[in-house]
Amino acid sequence: MGEVAERTGSGGTPSSSDPRYYGGSIPFLSIGDITGRFVDTTQKTLTEEGLANSTAWIVPQGAISLAMYASYGKSAILSRPMATSQAFFNVVFSSDATRDFIYSRFQCAEVRHEWDAMVSTGTQPNLSGGKLKKWEVSLPPQPEQRLIGRFFSTLDSLIAAAERQEALLRQKKQAYLQLMFPREGKTQPRLRFSGFTGEWQQRQLGEVVSAAGVKNKERQHLQSYSISNQSGFIPQAEQFDNGGKPLDADKSSYWIVAPHSFAYNPARINVGSIGYWSGEEPVIVSSLYEVFQTHESVDDSFLLDWFRTRLFTNQIAKRQEGGVRQYFFFDKLQESQIHLPSLPEQHRIGQFFSTLDSLVSVAEGRTKALQVLKSAYLQRMFV
Repeated sequence: MGEVAERTGSGGTPSSSDPRYYGGSIPFLSIGDITGRFVDTTQKTLTEEGLANSTAWIVPQGAISLAMYASYGKSAILSRPMATSQAFFNVVFSSDATRDFIYSRFQCAEVRHEWDAMVSTGTQPNLSGGKLKKWEVSLPPQPEQRLIGRFFSTLDSLIAAAERQEALLRQKKQAYLQLMFPREGKTQPRLRFSGFTGEWQQRQLGEVVSAAGVKNKERQHLQSYSISNQSGFIPQAEQFDNGGKPLDADKSSYWIVAPHSFAYNPARINVGSIGYWSGEEPVIVSSLYEVFQTHESVDDSFLLDWFRTRLFTNQIAKRQEGGVRQYFFFDKLQESQIHLPSLPEQHRIGQFFSTLDSLVSVAEGRTKALQVLKSAYLQRMFV
């Protein structure tokens, strides 16, 4: 790579955290700033004094910055001149075609394996600039470099657009969650569907939910599930690297979860690990979980959405118990206060968020499909 690069090198960090060195107008790149093909904003900035105090150099626009330490291999093209620390190896090319081609090459899984073999071990794995300069890459003629670079640039743009749409939908959902449930101390939400009026009734959650777990004493061969804060119910084999307990393990103490039931881990509910089982057949979960169902006066979708609000998070903070590890057992959940509208309004709110969740899932699926497509092309379009 050193033969095709116009300039290579790394920078340095100011020798102290003196506040005079930070907060200026010079963007200062860090690993967390790299989230896609291009990077144009940074969390930190340097002053002229801070730049002078370090060995950092201003990397020109269009250069590739490649992480060399813990997240080695992570890279981005700079959309503007930036200072970088010694955590980055910067490569400047005279040709945009070569730059785009090599940046795309960096994304290949095979390259990561090559770099794994080049990493120096110690307190922190790292790539050396000297080895990176000697890293060998096969180059086609410039016209082909340009076409391949443009192709992957277009794919990256499509992925970035899909990610933005997904993020925007998630932001909208969070905004609606805040607007469509009454704030603390209020009895009506700020945003409401046409035709619904009046105050919401305050209830204890224990008045409208009941424990519903049944022990698997008969050792039924039901699929084991866990609950994640991202996806709710997921097969236990997908949640744990070792696949969870073996299929023939004794699971007589597990809870049977019937369709239309909620479940959560009392030690992890504070990070959102609560799920709703909407499948047609029962499943089982660890005996560590709490399992419950709603009464007829509550719409399940509405309650699940309420669990995603800060209102419920505040209830957890008030009532969880324990020392180093905090727990929120079912009796504490039953003590939680909730405002409930009429059942028709609950249905309408639940339907609204179900539709929004479907849109989020579609956007998420589009993002993943494009990423899979890119990975497939990366495997087939390089030597």
